[in-house]
Amino acid sequence: MSTKNFSGMSVHTLGTGGGPIVSSSRAGTSTAVRVDDATYVFDCGMGSIRNYRSHCEWGQLRGIFLTHHHSDHIYDLGSFLVTGWQVPGESFAAPIEVFGPGKPARIPALDEEHARDIDARVGNREMTSTTQIVDALLDTVFASDIAIRMADEGRGEPHEWVRGHDIEIPATAGADPVANRHPVMEPFEVYRDELVVISAILVDHRLCFPAFGFRIDSRHGSVVISGDTAYSENCIRLARGADLLLHEVIDLPSILATFPDGPTREGIEVHLRESHTPFAEVGKVAAAAGVKALVLHHIVPNTPGTADLAAMGEAVRRDFAGTVHIAEDNDVFFPRDPGTNSVETAGLEIIGAGA
Repeated sequence: MSTKNFSGMSVHTLGTGGGPIVSSSRAGTSTAVRVDDATYVFDCGMGSIRNYRSHCEWGQLRGIFLTHHHSDHIYDLGSFLVTGWQVPGESFAAPIEVFGPGKPARIPALDEEHARDIDARVGNREMTSTTQIVDALLDTVFASDIAIRMADEGRGEPHEWVRGHDIEIPATAGADPVANRHPVMEPFEVYRDELVVISAILVDHRLCFPAFGFRIDSRHGSVVISGDTAYSENCIRLARGADLLLHEVIDLPSILATFPDGPTREGIEVHLRESHTPFAEVGKVAAAAGVKALVLHHIVPNTPGTADLAAMGEAVRRDFAGTVHIAEDNDVFFPRDPGTNSVETAGLEIIGAGA
């Protein structure tokens, strides 16, 4: 589709693979939501930046929103921030706002006893905030590149083009990295401009706190991105009545079958089992939220032929009567048909195994 003179709302799956394993068929998880001629990117998985330029231009990018700080969601963040910085004909048109988790007060744990064990294991390591990550990318990771380009090409200060923001969880939620990682709460606004309102809510990604789902509302429709989460009542609250829900999904038996026995297998199995939504549960989320259409993305396992896509589709169809699609990289969805103001269903059929 043309990247210019677009009127409406479209969703572009820049990357549909979940997890840090490198896939030959799926880029890391990333989604671009276009509203008229503005673009908002949600997560920046490995390889997603290349797909971005197949759909959108740098001058259209307004904001980047991070669901959480796991590596597979931020691998390409630095690429997004530096590539559009004052490149002739390929530059940001206005400062890019980057929103994501703040730094937790302590390393998350299941309870106080677990916290003591974690403190002993982790030692002096600390977590970080989105603003610290943005600063580190511009001032440390790419510092030499940036300094040389400023000196050699006359570019300006990159912090004038990239601005990081830590999402502040409402105090009324009572969230805590140990005692209350995903309290029942209402969605809260994190960003607004003349085209969209973007809201967030805490979801259940086990010890990854804070972890957010996002909702994008515009005059053209509404889109919800679950982020990484187990079955979440908060995600259902966030998605109530939305036109389109993009939800993560895991085929747990298939991913476990790829792991050899060893000392790290048990830990990763617990994480996967308690941090993600099995395909038998995703349709229940969509049905409870009353969404019109469901897209499965952040596919785990992400390598070719390993996830049972047919089983995913059949399981979702048992619980959810709306339109379903199992996304591939570079798919495009329209939450509403601009001509009829209804959910666009073309191309939203269930994909079978091997498709």
